[in-house]
Amino acid sequence: MKRNFCGSTPTSECTKVSNKCPKKMDQNTRMDQSESSRVASRNFETSSDACSGQQAAIPLPMVEEIFMNLPAHQVVQVCRLVCHEWKELVDSAAHWRKRCKRKEIQPYDASRVPEDWRLFYFQSKYRRNLLKNPKADVSNYSQYKMYVELLDQEKKPISYHNPYKVILHRNDYPWCQMTYVFTYYGPGVRFIRFCHAGMGMQITNSSVEICPAAESQYKMYVELLDQEKKPISYHNPYKVILHRNDYPWCQMTYVFTYYGPGVRFIRFCHAGMGMQITNSSVEICPAAERCAPRHDCGSEYQICVELLDERKKPIRTFKPEKVLFSFRNGEPWSQKFEGWEIVANGGHQWVTQGNRRTFPVSKCFVTSCGLCLKEQLIDLKQEGYSEAFMDQQQPYIKISDWYAPLSDCGSEYQICVELLDEKKKPISTFQPEKVFFQKGKMYPWRQMTHVFMNYGPGVWFIRFTHGGKDTKFQKGQRGIQVTNSSVEICSID
Repeated sequence: MKRNFCGSTPTSECTKVSNKCPKKMDQNTRMDQSESSRVASRNFETSSDACSGQQAAIPLPMVEEIFMNLPAHQVVQVCRLVCHEWKELVDSAAHWRKRCKRKEIQPYDASRVPEDWRLFYFQSKYRRNLLKNPKADVSNYSQYKMYVELLDQEKKPISYHNPYKVILHRNDYPWCQMTYVFTYYGPGVRFIRFCHAGMGMQITNSSVEICPAAESQYKMYVELLDQEKKPISYHNPYKVILHRNDYPWCQMTYVFTYYGPGVRFIRFCHAGMGMQITNSSVEICPAAERCAPRHDCGSEYQICVELLDERKKPIRTFKPEKVLFSFRNGEPWSQKFEGWEIVANGGHQWVTQGNRRTFPVSKCFVTSCGLCLKEQLIDLKQEGYSEAFMDQQQPYIKISDWYAPLSDCGSEYQICVELLDEKKKPISTFQPEKVFFQKGKMYPWRQMTHVFMNYGPGVWFIRFTHGGKDTKFQKGQRGIQVTNSSVEICSID
């Protein structure tokens, strides 16, 4: 028998069959409906009895106490979906008010009661400082250190590899690999000591391999000679060893600077094995194009080249960022200022040092006799704050910065915080007057705070700039001290 499921006119055969037993079909239909009703009623009663039994076994106040000891996101995503009673409990303002009280989370303005206690809880719970390296202490972040030694029979070092410490400010970096190849280390190697350590870091798949001789090698040697062809200065880098044959063209460069008088000849030697070499050059460059740091102090390099018209107005400009060189206390200067961009580095430059005053931080940034400024640009989207959230919720943006002078020198302090749009143009700015301190007085640490409210839509970035200098132009770093800076996104309540 054919069956029609689309509502069209049935065939004659179907019509005959249906005409023969209309009463019987009606009776079966009524029986089926009544039976299904009884089954559904029994199922509903069973589920109701089960839910009532759960309520009788575990009172709601006890259920709420259990919820208070569970992570908030699990309560919302899992427990809330179990039954109607649990959903009402999780959605109640009283539950989230109690959570805030236990976590000691309070509204910024005590006179204003949050409209949505759950939203207020999550916004306050995950509130954090958006500035990196606020206390001149890079130990607050993930770090990795490796040290490898080749040892002789008596376990004395023959050669070693001791790279700088790797410091990461975020926890979303992909897996990274650190490699090194020992070559031409000489005879006598009997042991290899491999040491590595980390803080807040995952480490895996470490290896030490003995490899066959490389396929391709390149060596360069350059000497500056005097009248008698005796070396005045030389450049003798390590041999370059390539283990594959699909490397792109590479360039090796070196600039001789501060080599002294008497240079009359240049000896250039290079050789390779399984290597292509071309386009070698030795050039005498004007002194203005040289850029090399001294090893005994910090230094700064900058350049600006402009193409001008007949009225000397710029048509095109080349002005890269300043290049900073420094070594302080055996650690690269750039690591201590990780996360910051140096805007001004006058006098004897920025330094980091231990805090000399009573304050709950161990380190701080110290300025010099010239103006010292540093800044950070915070990308709110990259930090997890969407455009819709910032525009619609308009959360408070709280700024905080601690500063103090040294008692033996006068100093000044300044700060500027800007809320920027997509094109990094200011929407709102906080820039109070400069703070001046006199010499000879003992000032306590002070806190500069500000809260951005009702700043309007379009905020994408936050630029935080602060610094200062000493006002007596003394040698060394005797200017204002800054530390423990913070930028936080707070709940509007």
